[in-house]
Amino acid sequence: MHSNTLPALDEFVDKRNLLPVVKDHLATEQSVNWFVRCHREQLAANGALILVAGRLRFHPARFKQSVVEIGARGAGAGLGDDR
Repeated sequence: MHSNTLPALDEFVDKRNLLPVVKDHLATEQSVNWFVRCHREQLAANGALILVAGRLRFHPARFKQSVVEIGARGAGAGLGDDR
């Protein structure tokens, strides 16, 4: 999803406002924290994550799309289980 144009700053939200958007797939704040730790570089490359004044901000639509892309790569690599 590499894009040369990033969304406007006003389209980014803090983690508290991201959680309701992703709760069906990353149900807890700890799940989001883990996902960001594991995939921070790709999230930033996709324009899903930025750092403003030392605080992370998330673009909800790009974050969700990044979860799909990262998950598809993981499935193709045989990661995870069959649950």
